[in-house]
Formats: sequence, C-alpha cells, structure tokens
Amino acid sequence: MREVLLKQVTVESEFWKSYLNLIKEETIPYQLSVLKDEIDVDVQAERKDEELPSGKSHAIENFKIAAGISQGEHFGWFFQDSDVYKWLESVGLLLQTTEDPQLEAHADDVIAIIEKAQEKDGYLNTYFQLKFPQLKYRQLYFSHELYCAGHLIEAGIAYDKGTGKSQLLDIAKRFVKHIEDHFGYENRKIQGADGHQEIELALVKLYDYTGDDTYLKLAQFFVNVRGEDPKFYQKEIESNLKLGLSADNPRVDLTYLQAFTQPKYQTKAVGHAVRMLYMATGMAKIVNREFDDELYQACLAIWDDIIKCKMYITGGVGSTVFGESFTGPYDLPNDTMYCETCAAIALLNFAYELFQLSPKVEYLDVIDRLIYNGILSGASLNGKQFFYVNPLEVDVDSCHHNPGKGHVKTQRPDWLGCACCPPNFARTVASIGRYVYLEDDGKLFVNLFIASRLLGEGYIIEQKTGFPFENSVDINYQGPEKIIIIHVPYWAKGLEVTCDKGEVIKKNTQQIDVLVRGNSCLRIRFEQPIYSVSCHPEVRSNIGKVAIQRGPFIFCSQALQNPDMKKYRVDRQKLPQATCEIQNDNLGKYIQLHLPCQKIKGWPNEALYLFDSENQFVSSDMTLIPYYLWGNQGETDMQVWFSEVM
Repeated sequence: MREVLLKQVTVESEFWKSYLNLIKEETIPYQLSVLKDEIDVDVQAERKDEELPSGKSHAIENFKIAAGISQGEHFGWFFQDSDVYKWLESVGLLLQTTEDPQLEAHADDVIAIIEKAQEKDGYLNTYFQLKFPQLKYRQLYFSHELYCAGHLIEAGIAYDKGTGKSQLLDIAKRFVKHIEDHFGYENRKIQGADGHQEIELALVKLYDYTGDDTYLKLAQFFVNVRGEDPKFYQKEIESNLKLGLSADNPRVDLTYLQAFTQPKYQTKAVGHAVRMLYMATGMAKIVNREFDDELYQACLAIWDDIIKCKMYITGGVGSTVFGESFTGPYDLPNDTMYCETCAAIALLNFAYELFQLSPKVEYLDVIDRLIYNGILSGASLNGKQFFYVNPLEVDVDSCHHNPGKGHVKTQRPDWLGCACCPPNFARTVASIGRYVYLEDDGKLFVNLFIASRLLGEGYIIEQKTGFPFENSVDINYQGPEKIIIIHVPYWAKGLEVTCDKGEVIKKNTQQIDVLVRGNSCLRIRFEQPIYSVSCHPEVRSNIGKVAIQRGPFIFCSQALQNPDMKKYRVDRQKLPQATCEIQNDNLGKYIQLHLPCQKIKGWPNEALYLFDSENQFVSSDMTLIPYYLWGNQGETDMQVWFSEVM
C-alpha cells in the first residue's frame, strides 16, 4: 500500500479548508513572530515549575548566536531547535498545495541562518554548540540531539517537496552523515539511542524520499540498539563523571525511556507517551519497508494495549503529568490527565502506519476519533493559542488552587516554554490531505469523508460533501476499472452505497468495496445519531457516567452555557428526544446539541454531607458543543463525562 502525494490532493471541505486557511494566514505567520521574539506574548511553562523556561521563545535567536550573527547565550529547552524545524515543515507542507512567495521567502531566510549555524563537520544543535560542546552525544539519556535531527530531516523533505529547494534537506543530510559517523555497531562508535525517539521514523522517511538504504539501516540500528544494553545510559553518565565532563548524576528511568529492553520485546505502552508512540511509528515504518515479524508483533501488542485500556474517548493518551506518561490499564482520570497534543498526533501517525501494513478499520476509526477531537482541541479558533494538556474535565477553581492540577490550563496560552505542540499542530493540520486516500494494486481506499479531489496516475476521484454538517457523500470517479473501498465509520448508522456504473462486490459493517468501470458516480448516505457512550467498568473515573457523541464529535458541556453544570444528570431514556442544530456564531460553524436531562433542585442546607438524603430533580435542558471548541469563550468549567440519573 502506498500514500498519495500531498500535492495530488486538493481539500475542498468547508470544515477542513477553514483550518487550512487558518494555518496559512494566521498560525504560521504568528508562530514565526513568536519564534523570532518579535511580538509580546504570554509564554507559559507547560506546568507549574519555576525552573522551567518561560517568557519568550528565543529559538531562532539561538541559531543566530550559533551562526555568529548575534551575541548572547542559549535560552530555553535543550530541544528547542525542533520548534523551528517543525515550523519549517509546516511551511513546506503548505507549499506543496499552494504558492506563497512571501512565506517561502521568510522560510528561506530562516534556512540560511540554520545553514550558517551548522558546524563544518555537519553537527547541528544550538544547545550543545553554545553551552556544552564537550558533551555532544554524551548525554543521550536527555539530550534530544537525534530527536532534533529527526525533525530537521522531516522539515528538509517537506520543504524540498514544496519548493524544489534542497538547501534544508542538504543540511539534514550532512547532520545525518555526522550521526552515521558516530553511531553504529562498529568499533569506537556509540552503541546507544537518543532518549527521545523521533530520528527512527524520520530516517525511514529519508529512505523513502532518496531511495538510499543507508538511512533505513540506520533507522533499524536505532530501534534495535534501544534497550539492548539497559545500562547504556548509566555507563554514559559514569564516563562523563570520571572524565570530569559533567557533574550530573541523575537517576535514569528506563521505563520512561522505553529502554528497559529492546523494542521488539515490548508489549505494553509504558513511559513517556510521545516517545513511546514516535518509537512505535518508527517500528511500524521499518516493518512496512523490510518486514520483521518480531517488530510487527510488538507493534500490534502495543496498539492493543493502548486501544483496549489506555486511550481516552477523544483519542488522547498519557494519563499522568508525572513523566507525561502512560500508566496502568483503565487508569483514565478526566481532570488530572495529560493527553498532550503531541501524543495524540503521534497516535494518529502510528495508526496510519499500521493501516498501511494491514487495512483494518480499527485504525481508521482511531484516526477519525483523533482528528476531530483530541488534536483539534490543541489550538484556539484564532490559531494563536495552544493547549499542551487536553483535559476532559475542568473545574476552574480547583485548577487554580490544587497544585496537583498545575499542568491543567483553563485557557490556551499564547505560547509555551516547551513549544513542541504548537508547530506540531500546524504541521498535522497542514497535511490533513495525506490521510484521505491510499492506493494498493488497483484498489483505492477512501479513508475519510472529506470533500476533496485526488489527481491520481491515470484517474481522478472527487468527493463532494458537506460532511460533517451533512449526511451524504457523492464520489465522482474518472479512470480505468478500479476497486474503491469505502470505510464505514464506527459512528455511522445505516450507511448505504449505490453506484451508477459499477457494482458493490463486498459489504459488511466496516467497509464497502465497489468495482467501478470508467466514469462512475458513487452515492453514500448515512445517519449521524446521537449516542450515549459508556465506559469499561474498570475505569473508576467514569462509573455511573456517560459521554455524548454525534458523528465523529465527542461533545462537552461548559458552565458558560450551563450554569450549575455539576447538578445536571443525564437520563439515557430521554436521549431520543435530544436535538441538534447547526450554529454559526463566535465559535464558527458547528453542531450544537440540546440534551433533555434532570437537574438537582437546590441543596437542603449548607451541610457538606447529608444522611439518607433524597435529591429533588427538575427537568432541564443541557447545551453541548463539540469538545474541540471548549475554552474559546473565556474561562469556564467543562466536562465530557456526565453523571446519570440513578
């Protein structure tokens, strides 16, 4: 199975086109201004910790200092170079589908600075160049040098595709050559991996783009060597101490780093969620290019562990602020969880890679869940504020006073000291077209209902639809005989497909295969009912609670629309009376639900607890909005899971 090129896909969806325009016109220029420290913004630490960087980005200035253009000291996280690389990748992705000479010129200026900052031997990391040159590749347990290199590779590929300019890609290749010279199983080379995975998946992308199997072999090395010697990082630390290169003697958490054993032997999603999923994506990419059954079985086991007991209803993952990590099975708290935007994006890419290995609809269902919920919630409607953490329940007063919720923001900050999520959000939305279609030996997979046009090799396919606001999709196909495979979304009811010049050759609850001949029109009709969603009884946080979903959207309640929100109780029996309407107001165009429910009528007295009390209820109505929209109307309580009438 192979991906179509992003430049072959034109997104026409009203919903997604508005986001693509937002990224291009607002988010990308805004992010450049922040990265260059040109505007005064509220840059917050991602959680309450006075030692964490905040106040400014300084990311491009770090490159200028390393290039000798400016004077000063490095500021910010040691992996901050990656913020610039992801911004450049976003630009490159946009330029693959649209021209923008001014934006391209801004990117060229940034690339020129990066090129001057790169050392003659190819090494490039402003933190170690400016602060600790003696420790290059000697603090891999935390350094993120190869993580940054991975994002540089991805940026170089995207920009070369978008502009035909290879300058950034050449910078990346020089850095990769430096890495290749220092890492490997040969004598005197480093036999270890970066503490934060990313280069593994990026090297496979570089192999795909260049055809040079050196990059695939290097990717395989970094996957295989992780955890091969669980004492590697400790030996690294002890060597630095012995040589007097560093006084750092930290405790290394091998679970956090997924370095307790080799990836091919791992069966659970553990440790830092983003690292885990970047690694898993790299593993799946390697399997897809050069099959390795042990690695594939590990991917499947990790996937099952996440989907069956560690994923939130929005597709978010990462249950705790401590280590930004996965925890145990069914441990899914709604108000203290982490659900980093980057983790949702990483799960999206893991799912997409697994689907290309084996086209199971469960992968597409998770993609659907992620793109409409757990990822879109990461940015404000103006494209200029961003969540790092995406909670499913917010009590504003508790967030302000409970130090255990110091990571839970009640409003999206302008920027973050750890700014991995803002440019990650931008590059993901900019590439939404790549997820819509896939090709495989005379078959064409229509993965998502997104109005779009694909100009394939010898054929054209066009989706015409007002989805998610409408319940129909018309697909026009021009070309030779082909099997079109329609994904039946998990939330759809009564989906039917008809074709004027073809026939349905396979149909089940998960997909419909249509053989088309010549110019054909497929008509897809379905319903988007309002569902109450229950949770596994082992998830303590959701005992006696339900969530509400319509179509791909998970819905939430805000106190702004529902004063005394905590007093509402949902009655499943009245769910058929719920109504939906399309709104178009300060939240843009969206679907709003009105849910009949019960509301506690007052409280008998001021007592905190009452014996044998029977609550009095009155009929009421609760207004719900899609989860991704919450927090755009000021500070307000919010919840996704609702107590039921008992």
